[in-house]
Amino acid sequence: MEEKKVLFHLEQHIATITLNRTNALNALDNDMISDIIHYLKGCNNNDEVRVVVIKGNGKAFCSGDDLVDMGTKDHPNPSNKFTEYIQGYPEIVKAIWDLEKPVITQVHKYALGAGFEIALASDFIIASEESKFGLPFVLRGLAAGTYLLPKMIGYHQAAKILFTGEMITVNELESYGLLYRITTSEELNNEVSLLAEKLANSATRSISLMKRAMHNSADLALHEAMDMQALSTFASFYTDDYQEGIQAFVEKREPNFKGK
Repeated sequence: MEEKKVLFHLEQHIATITLNRTNALNALDNDMISDIIHYLKGCNNNDEVRVVVIKGNGKAFCSGDDLVDMGTKDHPNPSNKFTEYIQGYPEIVKAIWDLEKPVITQVHKYALGAGFEIALASDFIIASEESKFGLPFVLRGLAAGTYLLPKMIGYHQAAKILFTGEMITVNELESYGLLYRITTSEELNNEVSLLAEKLANSATRSISLMKRAMHNSADLALHEAMDMQALSTFASFYTDDYQEGIQAFVEKREPNFKGK
């Protein structure tokens, strides 16, 4: 029986999506893209899920799209090229962006192409110290990676990475302010678990509202952005977690949030 290329596990409100195509450094094929999107959308509709972790088994997190296997007889692409690119890994990025739960990407060794884009779309990146990142599309004659990276680090820094296709180290990525933490390979799982548990026990409904407001107001002028913030504050006032947070403050105890 063929081993599943994408694994899903839910425990203690933490959903873990694991890339498991280890013989290809977790390069994404069409089946994997479909499964990842399916799991992400399922997490959005599951109240038991309060945090999502995306990680990879084997020797690397994700080496990008599988440009060899995609489009073969076993894994055909849509006949329309534009449809192929629209329905590819960008759908994973959009599903992460739209997910109303905090998302942690756990990176070891390589996060390239689609793998780097997945990490950039998440809310936290925790990486081991030997990790390397890159968007080497130009080295294959492709044009991609044009939204998330420039938005996060600025045009000129992104141009340096995109136009050369060169990989960057974990320390360089940290200098751009994109990493939550660098850790050793041995401590990587533990560091991710600590953050995931912390988030799972927090007011995740408030996180959801803040995440949506941050995404929707990024390109707004100040007045519109503050109105967006006020809407989020207003919505959070009617959550169970707000009532628990206030009650815990009055009673001088730690809050017991439920994410509702």
